[in-house]
This record gives sequence, C-alpha cells and structure tokens, in this order.
Amino acid sequence: MGAAWTRSDPNGSNRRDSFSGSSLLFDKMNKNSKVLALKYRPQVFDDLIGQDVIAETISNSIKSNKTPNAYLFTGIRGVGKTTIARIVAKSLNCLNGIDKICKDKQCENCEAISNSNHIDVLEMDAASKTGVDDVRDLIEFSRYGPTSAKYKIFIIDEVHMLSKQAFNALLKTLEEPPKYLKFIFVTTEIKKIPVTIISRCQRFDLSRIKSKELFEFINKVKDKENGKVTDDALKLIVKISEGSVRDALSLLDRILISQSNNKESDLKFAQKIFGYFDKSYLIDLFKLLFEGKEEDVIKIYRSLYDQGVEPKTFLNDFLEILYYFKNITSLKIEGTNFSLNDEEFKKIELLAKDISPQTLVIFWQFTIKTLDELEIVSNQNLSIEMFLIRLMYLID
Repeated sequence: MGAAWTRSDPNGSNRRDSFSGSSLLFDKMNKNSKVLALKYRPQVFDDLIGQDVIAETISNSIKSNKTPNAYLFTGIRGVGKTTIARIVAKSLNCLNGIDKICKDKQCENCEAISNSNHIDVLEMDAASKTGVDDVRDLIEFSRYGPTSAKYKIFIIDEVHMLSKQAFNALLKTLEEPPKYLKFIFVTTEIKKIPVTIISRCQRFDLSRIKSKELFEFINKVKDKENGKVTDDALKLIVKISEGSVRDALSLLDRILISQSNNKESDLKFAQKIFGYFDKSYLIDLFKLLFEGKEEDVIKIYRSLYDQGVEPKTFLNDFLEILYYFKNITSLKIEGTNFSLNDEEFKKIELLAKDISPQTLVIFWQFTIKTLDELEIVSNQNLSIEMFLIRLMYLID
C-alpha cells in the first residue's frame, strides 16, 4: 500500500486523502500525551542521571570490545535498570557505532529497540514467563544468528521470578553463549537469584538518585512542561519518591494535571494532593507533649486525622521526627532528603536541647510497639490518641 488511498464521495467523484500529514499529527499527539515517566525516559548514556560510573564503565567496555556475556542490573524501582538495559542494547547494535550513537534522529535499529519491537532484541517479563519451557524456547531461539543487528540480545526483566529449573536450564548457555548473543538481566531482588547465575554475569548495582540531582532534574522537566510548581513542592516530590526517578516524574505529572487556572502549585497544595501533612504540625505536637498539654496535643492530632492522614502514616512520620530530634546535632539541612525546611530545622534544634536522648529512645521503642498494636485494634484512631496520652505519662 502507498501513502494515500482513494474513495468515492457521495457525488460519485473520486477523492484522494493523504495520510502523510495526519501521521505526523498523530506522532506529535502521541508524544505530547505520553506520561512524563515515558516522555523523559533516557535514550542514551548521556541522558542518565545519578549512574555516571556505571554508564562510563559500560560505555568503555563496548568501545574497547570487551563486553561480558551477560549483564545484571539490580536496584530499587525507578532508578533506570530496564532503561540502561535498552541503552546497552542500542549501544551494541547502533548502525552508527557507540561513538556516534543516535541521539535525536534514530537509526533503524535504535528506533526499533526504543519501541521494543526489534526482531533481534527480545524483551521478556520473567514475572509472567517463569517456567523452564519458556527458557528452553529462549535457548532454542538463541541458536539462530541475528537478522539485522550485530548482536542478538535477550533482556529478561524481574529475572528473580524465574523458577529453579528455569535458572538451571540457562546455566550452560549463559556461560558459553555464541559470540553474537548477549543476556541482560534486570531485578529488584538480587538475593533471590542463584549464586551460579550471578557469578556468570557482570553485576551493576544501581544506587538511589541523590536528592539534589533528582530535584534539579524534575525542575528542568517542570520548566519544559511550562508547569508552575514551587521549589518546596518539588522538594516534597523528591522526598516521597525516595530516590526513584520514575516515582518523581509520576508525582510531578499528577501535580501538573491537578493545576487549575494557571495557578502555581505550592507546598500546601502538594501535601493535599499526595496525602502528606505539614511537618511543622508534628514539631508543635512534640513541644506540647513535653509541656504536658493533653488537650492541645489531641486537638492537633484530630485536625491531622480530619485532613485524611492515616494512623500508620502519622506514626511513621512521628518516627522520622523522633530521629531528627535525636540526631539534629549531626545533621545538615541539605542532608535530610528535603524533609525539613530551614525554619523546621531551627525549631527542632532549639527544642532538642531540653530533651534527654534516653527519653527519645524510649519514645522510639514505644512508637514501634504501637505500630504493631494497630494490626490488632479495630479503631486505629483511638489507639493513636491513647498512644499520645501515654507518652506524656512516660515523660514523668
């Protein structure tokens, strides 16, 4: 079929409609409608953030033609494991070579790998294909050389989900694969993979993205999307995402969609959207606890509960504030993962001088015990109120 088609109009005359203009429009629409996590997914090593050492090591090994039989990428969700796997596949098979790897205008191989439809790069989800028969089919498929690329590459996501028999079936092929074959394994749970498999791979542990780097990245994305979000709101996104780029982009996407009337999203709006509450409430609650003001303590907790804060979330944030009270002298404001602003930091610093470390340690243990209690009580809200009252008696 060509790029155009012909049909008859109601008057009997033939009319010619071209797809060329509309296809470009659809491409543009698809790009704009993508979620941010997919839209800003790195395509080359230079696009990666927070994994510089790994990117340089792999890049150098490909340039010097000293690539391993199998790569193993491990780390928490959203730090770039599957993304790096695809970048490695593109770097090995790019028609322009790794020194001139496609960045903007992609070659045939790079484009197909990016879209997960390259005939020689097979992506398999081990969570849905765990059996030995699936691996045997894979090994059978590996006997044939690549069709259009230099290497045939198998990317196996969540590889720890494979059965013991499936891992055993892989062993021989993994140790002595044909020259044209490469394996790339991706996992979030490295401990579930047999040592015999790990020893046959070149292992890379991907670290969490540092808060400062993640903040700068989502700030740039926000500007590209013409979004209006304050720095404090972005810092909250960084804190919630816990070093995961995908989580941070998903949260940013959510807050940008929630914007109305071109209004700037501030910290209070972000806390409401994500179900987080202002930490200054907890600091005030601590102050009232040590002053023995029971009614005021309960009043603050009830206001937080009315905002929709879950009892478990409250206790986990309570533990976090306890940690800051105990270790405030050894912390720096930029090292707290954007959990505290300058004013909150100074408040804790001032209050902590009059609180004994022993009391804070007892509070920590008591809070952990209450978290266990929540599993057996029917009304968790009442349990938290009694927990706060008991803390005041513990101080005495």
